[in-house]
Amino acid sequence: MNKIANSETESITKLSNSILKDFALTNKILRLVNSAYFRPAGGGNISTVSRAVIVLGFEAVRNIAITVLLFEHLQNKSNANQLKEDFLRANLAGILAKDIGAAAQMRDLEQTFICSLFNSLGRLLAQFYFPDESDEIRRIMEQKSCTEDSAALQVLGISFEEMGVAIARQWGFPPLIVGSMRKLPAGPVKRGVTQEDKLRLLSGFANELCDVIAKATPEARDREMKKAMARFADAVAIDRQEMQQTVQRAVEEVSDFARIIHLNLQQTTFGKQMRQFAKGGSDEDATDKPGDTDYMDGTLLRENDPLGGVDGDSAGNGGRQLDAQSVLTAGIQDISNTLVDGFKLNDILRIILETMYRAMGFKRVVLCIRDAKSGTMQGRFGFGPEANEVARAFRFPLSFTPDIFHAATSKGVDILISDINDPKIAERIPAWYRKAVPAHSFVLFPLNIKGNPVALIYADHDEPGGISIPEKELSLLRTLRNQAVLAIKQGS
Repeated sequence: MNKIANSETESITKLSNSILKDFALTNKILRLVNSAYFRPAGGGNISTVSRAVIVLGFEAVRNIAITVLLFEHLQNKSNANQLKEDFLRANLAGILAKDIGAAAQMRDLEQTFICSLFNSLGRLLAQFYFPDESDEIRRIMEQKSCTEDSAALQVLGISFEEMGVAIARQWGFPPLIVGSMRKLPAGPVKRGVTQEDKLRLLSGFANELCDVIAKATPEARDREMKKAMARFADAVAIDRQEMQQTVQRAVEEVSDFARIIHLNLQQTTFGKQMRQFAKGGSDEDATDKPGDTDYMDGTLLRENDPLGGVDGDSAGNGGRQLDAQSVLTAGIQDISNTLVDGFKLNDILRIILETMYRAMGFKRVVLCIRDAKSGTMQGRFGFGPEANEVARAFRFPLSFTPDIFHAATSKGVDILISDINDPKIAERIPAWYRKAVPAHSFVLFPLNIKGNPVALIYADHDEPGGISIPEKELSLLRTLRNQAVLAIKQGS
């Protein structure tokens, strides 16, 4: 995900595909983008990753996905509580960096969340792999009143910063992220010139603020906050009031995320400190009051739930337990909203394909578009394993050929092939298809306008007989196809 470039059409497909590989991740992301924090943007009715990208933007969805993945990776460790502490801190730093940059009207903010999030990679790795040594580092810091890096050097022989940078390089993180993990020198921070400078200073500022939140007593909080702001005064143009509002918004966003992943902020020290800081009050102020639902543990979206009320966490990657009709219906609504809002044709077609992919448990779904110059139908993009590679292999003539693809496109009929090796149909399966695609069953939904084929939706399954489409689901799939036809008509 970190390597996927920003804003290119192909990158949106790559991002959606990488998320959709993980069934539980997809469901968590859809819950998040429909949560209270994001609802003003999406209306609480986003049912596909593709529409989430349209409504919230490529970077927002990528950041949400990376955050959820990181948290999933930390969950099942014996030292999970301390990991959650460190994770909350890293996540708040990412959000703060993004929001401070926006409030200060700085440019080149696309990577700030990720850079700031990974600023504490060394600390997270140490806690994950060396929990006993990490406990010892904290003890030394308290006993000797020394810095974290000084204590880490004594215990591990390497600072958290050096560890994080070395591992980030080993993992192939982009240089921008690796460079921003370096601490800033002491004293006043100068305004950034290059993109890397700006990312590094925003990341440093956000993480220093998180240090203040984590360590400062209520009495010392204002003094430490002023000190941090004075250090960055020349580099970041933001006043005290704006900063307080920015911190409050960031805490709300982290709290929204915490609810959806069942993390009770009241059970973590940093969670309490974070809320206390945002409210600007005492320890007592940070305690939940009766009716204080903003921070209730485990509150999940229920109204307009695009998941049909099914908990995707228990479904696992392979066992698609979603209610297909609910997913298809929500997708149809998604497309209607996008058609009303104004749209790019590719966006609509991507939502349609993703809806089919998620609802029906297809292995791959691929879109083909007519190329009028060459008189061929050509694959454009798809969802599922190697879907885009398969799409590139789809190139067949619209002139007569005695095969199943010509039969579907020329007559405008939907065709389901249960087994490509069935003697009754084997001769009608073209050689190019057998060479390019490992699937043994597939379905074709042609898109025809005034009797002429303009596009084709292809979906498959590896096993013979792997596709079953009940009558109601077939009707909804045809509605999706008709929406694609309408979008193509409007788009042209």
